[in-house]
Amino acid sequence: MRHLRASLAVIAIAGFAPCFAAAQPAPAPARPAPELPKPIYRPQFSSMENKRDLSGVWFIRDYNRRFRTPMGTLPPFTPLGRQEWEKRVKAEEEGKPYADASTYCWPHGTPRVMNSPYPIQFIHSPGKITIIHEVAHNVRHIWMDEPMPKDVPVTFQGYSVGHWDGDVLVVETKGVDPRTWIDEEGIIHSDQLYVVERIRKIENGETLENEITITDPVYFTRPWVKRITYSWRPDIRIAEYVCEENNRNAPVDGRTVAK
Repeated sequence: MRHLRASLAVIAIAGFAPCFAAAQPAPAPARPAPELPKPIYRPQFSSMENKRDLSGVWFIRDYNRRFRTPMGTLPPFTPLGRQEWEKRVKAEEEGKPYADASTYCWPHGTPRVMNSPYPIQFIHSPGKITIIHEVAHNVRHIWMDEPMPKDVPVTFQGYSVGHWDGDVLVVETKGVDPRTWIDEEGIIHSDQLYVVERIRKIENGETLENEITITDPVYFTRPWVKRITYSWRPDIRIAEYVCEENNRNAPVDGRTVAK
């Protein structure tokens, strides 16, 4: 009788199996990729006007989460700067990294936001150049041909003014919130951070070069330089980015907890 009951149970389960299978939803069809315009190529920039036109989408080359000098060395730390950097590197190696501004889905800060592996877009308008970043929808406003205010408000991206030096866009930034970091690894800054960027088109206009000079007497003994280059990418459009949704690195008590 026990074997008979077991056999009947197996038959009953087998009989229902097709019903369970039929209840499973069919896989959703693949979403077709949006049609994008065919790539076009910027003509040779022989005129000064074209050299000063940075419009369009650019994508970083040779991304590295760590900021280093052009010689590949660490910045010239003060004792405090090296201490703070070593503390963050050690915490990351131990699997308990410190949370930075981006971990909270706050803006990344300048200059770090210029070192993101996501596209950026330059938009020219009267009296201002705007840089739209796909990562976390960061936005930088560069006010052209204006002096730096005497009392700069402290914001995550800082306050930026710019001017043209020939074909080079010179951007000065102050007032960057010290809760932001200079790089992802652990180089930090104080409220005395002063950033100067020299941005220009090179390689026949297909590449953008950004030479960043970083000054902060609290964490560095002297100004130092980080160089970043970007490729012109007319085939890319800035996409939606929502950091707050399913944040993979939500902070807990000032530390990062990876999900």
